[in-house]
Amino acid sequence: MATDKAGVIAEYRESYRALRALLDRLSEAQMSKPFMDGWSVREVLGHILGWHQQLALGLERMAQGQRPAPEGVDWSDVQGWNDRFAREAAGRAVPDLLGDLERETERFLRALEALPDDRFGEGKTVNRIAAGAGFEHFREHARDIEAALAAGKL
Repeated sequence: MATDKAGVIAEYRESYRALRALLDRLSEAQMSKPFMDGWSVREVLGHILGWHQQLALGLERMAQGQRPAPEGVDWSDVQGWNDRFAREAAGRAVPDLLGDLERETERFLRALEALPDDRFGEGKTVNRIAAGAGFEHFREHARDIEAALAAGKL
C-alpha cells in the first residue's frame, strides 16, 4: 500500500477503475438483486457514495486546517451511517447512483490533490480516509460482487 501522496492518488484511481469496470459489466437487474445481507449492488453503491460524500468533505476541511468531521457530526456509528446510506439508495435509479459516484470520486480526488504532501504518510489521517473510504473500500466491495457473481447470486 502506498503512503506518499502520488502513490495514494494512483492507488485510489486504479482501484476505482477496477470497481467501475466490474460495475459496468452488470445489468440493472443484477444490480437490483439482493445478495449481501439484504443489500443489492444498488445499496452497496449508495453506501460507497455516502461515505465518499462525508469523507470528501472531511478531506476538504483538512485542506482548510480544520478537523475532518464538522462540529456535531460523529462518524463512529458506522452501522448507523451504513443503514442510512443504503436506505437513501434503495429507491434510486442505478444510472443516477453511478453518475453521483463518478462525481464524488472526482471530488474526493480533488480533495486529496489539494492537501500538502506532508499530510500523507503511514498512519496519517489522510491515508486512513483514502484507504477506508477509497481504495480498500472499493476492493472490499468488488470482492463481494465478484463472489456473488461466481456463486450465481447475481
